[in-house]
Amino acid sequence: MQNSTRRGSGLSLVLISLLLCSNLATALVAWLVIDRLNERYSAELNNTVPGLHEVILLAQEATNVHRAALNLPMAADDEERRLVRQRLAESRQRQAARLAQVFPDGGVEESPRLPLWEAARDYSAALDTYLALMENGDAGAAALHRTQVLRPAFDHYQVKQREESIRLNFDAMRGGAEINALVTTRKGLLLGFGVWPLLLVSLMLVTVGVLGALLWRHVRRIEMEKNPGLGGESSRF
Repeated sequence: MQNSTRRGSGLSLVLISLLLCSNLATALVAWLVIDRLNERYSAELNNTVPGLHEVILLAQEATNVHRAALNLPMAADDEERRLVRQRLAESRQRQAARLAQVFPDGGVEESPRLPLWEAARDYSAALDTYLALMENGDAGAAALHRTQVLRPAFDHYQVKQREESIRLNFDAMRGGAEINALVTTRKGLLLGFGVWPLLLVSLMLVTVGVLGALLWRHVRRIEMEKNPGLGGESSRF
């Protein structure tokens, strides 16, 4: 009896130890998974959101520059022309600052943003030529340059801005889908870590039940062999 009690206590101790170890392992794995997902999510935000915001601000500044350039020949007098020139210079400075944020290293070869950099450079060159013509008082050549060169360059610049915004949005969606798939996989892993002790305990209980039934039958058979009449008396009752 004491041996059975000791075995039962030892089995309970083993089961409790397994459950404790399983809980600790599940907590550790959960912490690692959550930490990794947090790093991945933070990286996606740091790479996508600021870039998309900078491109949007760049588009706004480019529009302000182009609007000021088109207003230059419509100035009524020298004072208004001076104000338009000042507004244009300030807008170009803000645009240059935005370009420095979007392209901290300039136009890098094989970069997905290189077409936007080239479009910004081409528009800036076309605008410099237009302003030079305006300074020289050649209104006819300036108007022709504005129609044939400056406006197409600005349209191309806007197209590249939209393409870059679409690319960043697509990258954000793809990153979100990858994170979602990673979460689904990790949920299955955590579920496995959390359920295996229950499965083990269930298997042990079934095994103990089967062994107990076999042991009971074996003891019953021994008793019947020692007392042959026990079976007959049981059958009469």
